[in-house]
Amino acid sequence: MSEPVAKRQMFEYDGDNPFHIYNIPYYPSSSDELLFNHWHEELEIVYTLQGNSLHYIDGTCIKSQPGRLIVVNSESSHNIIPDRTVYGSGRKVVIALLISREFLEGVFPDFKNMYFLNEKEMTTPEIGDLMVTLSHYDDESETSCYERIYIKGLVLQLLYHITQEGVAEKNVILPLNNQKNIERLKGVLQFIENHYMEKLSQAEIADKFYFSKEYFARFFKKHTGMTFIEYLTKYRLQKARMQLMASNSGILEIALNNGFSDDRRLILAFKEEYGATPFQYRKMERNKEE
Repeated sequence: MSEPVAKRQMFEYDGDNPFHIYNIPYYPSSSDELLFNHWHEELEIVYTLQGNSLHYIDGTCIKSQPGRLIVVNSESSHNIIPDRTVYGSGRKVVIALLISREFLEGVFPDFKNMYFLNEKEMTTPEIGDLMVTLSHYDDESETSCYERIYIKGLVLQLLYHITQEGVAEKNVILPLNNQKNIERLKGVLQFIENHYMEKLSQAEIADKFYFSKEYFARFFKKHTGMTFIEYLTKYRLQKARMQLMASNSGILEIALNNGFSDDRRLILAFKEEYGATPFQYRKMERNKEE
């Protein structure tokens, strides 16, 4: 999946295949980016096979469990805090389906006003079976034109079933004030992405985006599952890890390039997050590649 950071994600489609299907095994190095809020025009449908991750969608925290279906609505700001107990298993943890907005607007004339709900902790056997069947045709698979017709039929069946699980008018579920605040949050997250290497404070960010300091702290934690400092530190660590693996730069240089005031602060935060110092991590990961 393309790197999901605090920005709009863009996906490309073949003319006759307006879907992306992913079988996702969560590894520590590949799931870090899921921590950070992202959004896209597609409808995202996630079916959990193992683990109990936390999904933050438009300010609501939803706990996944095996057999649960979670729908991320078009343009919804969302991030995932993965379940670390399923790291490293190598098995599928979730099946994710992304459906293009153009296709959805052809199916649902009023799609822009629809908001799919996530009220059921366990989905129906029909939906579970459909998601598992779709997983056999993931983006890594070669599919014929006839199979793509079959996939489209499966997706249409799935859309029918999830409308029966719950759908409402977007403006009822997300009043206009809530939508405006979510747009402001997107601005905050984009600002972090563009300025994470600089000195940032919660008070300055709150003031810049017209939040009171107290409200901003509560609002940010509600929408991301992390405090501002936790989020910023994890974002910097992700960027530092990427530079660590892509270069031979020294630890101090990597620290300063990614918003840490010195190498000691990077080493302490890195070890807490990844269980190893940056030097140890680089050595272990490169040994795996040999």
